[in-house]
Amino acid sequence: MDKRFLTYTIFIFLFLILYQALFMKPKPKKPVSKAQSTQVDTTKAGKSLEKTVTKAVKTVKVTTPIVVESPTFIAKFSRKGGLLVSYTLKKYKDAFGKPVELIPEGYGMFDFETDSIKGINLDFEAAKDTFVINGPFELKLVSRVNDNLQIEKVFKFDPKIYMIDYDLKIKGYRGEILYRFDSGLKGTEKNHSDDVRHFKFIYYKDKLHKIGLKKLRKYEFKAIADDFTWFGIRTKYFTFDVIHKGKLHRVYARAEKDRISFDALSKDGPHPLKVYFGPIDYFLLKDVGYDLASIYEFGPPVINIFSKIILYALRYIHRFIPNYGWAIVIFSILMKILFFPFTRYSLKSMRKMQELQPKMKQLQKIYKDDPQRLNKEMMELYRQYKVNPFSGCLVLVLQFPIFWALYQVLKTTIDLRGAHWILWIKDLSSADPYFILPILMGLASLGQALTQPAQDKNARMMALFMPIFITVLFLKFPSGIVLYWFVYNLLSIIEQYVIKKEYSGG
Repeated sequence: MDKRFLTYTIFIFLFLILYQALFMKPKPKKPVSKAQSTQVDTTKAGKSLEKTVTKAVKTVKVTTPIVVESPTFIAKFSRKGGLLVSYTLKKYKDAFGKPVELIPEGYGMFDFETDSIKGINLDFEAAKDTFVINGPFELKLVSRVNDNLQIEKVFKFDPKIYMIDYDLKIKGYRGEILYRFDSGLKGTEKNHSDDVRHFKFIYYKDKLHKIGLKKLRKYEFKAIADDFTWFGIRTKYFTFDVIHKGKLHRVYARAEKDRISFDALSKDGPHPLKVYFGPIDYFLLKDVGYDLASIYEFGPPVINIFSKIILYALRYIHRFIPNYGWAIVIFSILMKILFFPFTRYSLKSMRKMQELQPKMKQLQKIYKDDPQRLNKEMMELYRQYKVNPFSGCLVLVLQFPIFWALYQVLKTTIDLRGAHWILWIKDLSSADPYFILPILMGLASLGQALTQPAQDKNARMMALFMPIFITVLFLKFPSGIVLYWFVYNLLSIIEQYVIKKEYSGG
């Protein structure tokens, strides 16, 4: 096996190790006290409602919910408390092929408290039990506390973009009110541990800020939220975000096991709020606005631009080829065509380097005791024969950000969630259940390595070992990534044959 292949595989391996070390594991932090873990101004707290902030309260058993059904979701509200106790998305399926449920059983969203009222204790009614809608719709839930007080919860739905306008109306009340979003989000993926790794409390203040599940299990998050554009929670593929534009004063977030809940305090009565409750789809979030698109993870800044280009390219290809598996195949071909001139230049330079090996060995013998002179003579030899000793790294340097960005996009984009390719590959975001694709990719890697003869026995052993190592490494990778690498390796074999034939003049 030649140095190029060995360098390449080691390079990819180091990338994966580096990526997991930097971006997939929480960085160790020094223990801090509970007081240090908050950002809230606790002066003059008095009898503020913030002292009533407690753990989430389970709702009563829902027997006859109020139902709103649209082409994209089904929302169910409890009569006790007027809480959103079920929210299923029709377009996205769970492990059993049913629409995903985003609210854990027994919990609800959109509760509230004032200094004298707990919303969970109130009974709410609507005009009827079930509403089937096809476009924007307003649901009004009414609770008559007594002859003098009526409380309304008004929800305006926009099914196309998963937006909910929420307006709590308490006539004449301008005191403190605590908005409670107790339910958190339910995990939706087959690989629960991978899903849980993405559970975070998030908020936008000039940029996206994230607080992980592990930290919230230890310390409740408290912050002055006046200058937050929005805040909410996310899983791997779904998010619930409250857009308040500075109308809410403080926000509190906590975690119990795998569930994150949060509250928000208004100082001067209720305010209309906007809520996005739906998939983490970059294009959809971008259209909604409010910088919600920052939730989508494109990777570190250096990789960000490449990730966006790849996402746009895959979405564009998918417009003409409505199968993301074949879209990835086409993308692999395009990448190989794009890199062909660089690969051709690199391989030809490497062949010239091989031809110079006898002369280089001769120089090494002559100047073995004078390293500086040896380097000078070798550089002169490179100039004389117009060889760039670093040309073999050119393709690696160019491909590295592409591969990293592709890895980032294919493992996070919701488009590939449940996307079918052919036969047994029914979910490009999950690993191949039978390991067939990784094995094929390993064989293609082996074929690529063996297209260039090994120089000695050690190199031959490495040529056999590295494809096995890469295959094992890719066994649990999403099928979309493995598919890309499989096709790319196949094309590399053809590419090396074409370049070799051209170089030999055959």
